[in-house]
Amino acid sequence: MRRFFFLPSSVIYGLWGLMIFAYLKLPLVLEIPILLITSLILFIFRRTPITYQDTLRNDGEIYLSPTHGMVESVRHHVTILDYPTPCHEIRISISFWDQKGLYLPTAGEVSYLKANKGKRLHRNSPTEVFYGPVEELSRTDFVLTSKNQTRTLLRFIDCSTGKRPAIWLKSGDRGRGASCFGYYPFGGSLLIYVPSSSDVLVYEKERVTPGQTVIAAIKDLPKG
Repeated sequence: MRRFFFLPSSVIYGLWGLMIFAYLKLPLVLEIPILLITSLILFIFRRTPITYQDTLRNDGEIYLSPTHGMVESVRHHVTILDYPTPCHEIRISISFWDQKGLYLPTAGEVSYLKANKGKRLHRNSPTEVFYGPVEELSRTDFVLTSKNQTRTLLRFIDCSTGKRPAIWLKSGDRGRGASCFGYYPFGGSLLIYVPSSSDVLVYEKERVTPGQTVIAAIKDLPKG
């Protein structure tokens, strides 16, 4: 059952059992609400297979979307404290109804993972709100180092109507591109930071799909 839903197996079987019990034993006035509520829960936490897009090698590597959602903003050549060099920032909002899975954007190793408590920002907050300091925000920072030794930062900012992402990997773990590494209950905001040498290939208000949508083409840095 975990192949189809982002819920513990015990919860999934419990919901199925409740649906069967309501259908067989309860009067119609109770049966319909219970069937609707349980079906809604299963729909929200649905899990579908992700098809990894085979891409031709450019002069670097391809960085795919790690989640379902919509691109809310793209900022070029920004500087943040948690990234060693100037970078591009792509903000993706993950709605309540989007599929919740999180998938590695490229093959690599988790070199840093830390969750911080703090203030939550609604995913539909004005874009400028996300430009300020993040020290007081509820967030999870996930740094992935690719096979080409390129470091990218995924920053999950918790929504006021959501929960912290559940991430199954730990620092030092490795995975291939499009591997599922967790899920984001009820959605939130994801900020992606890639090197400024990258070509960002998405635009604002574009819908993105993990394993399919190319976020950026990351060029190999000159060796010296």
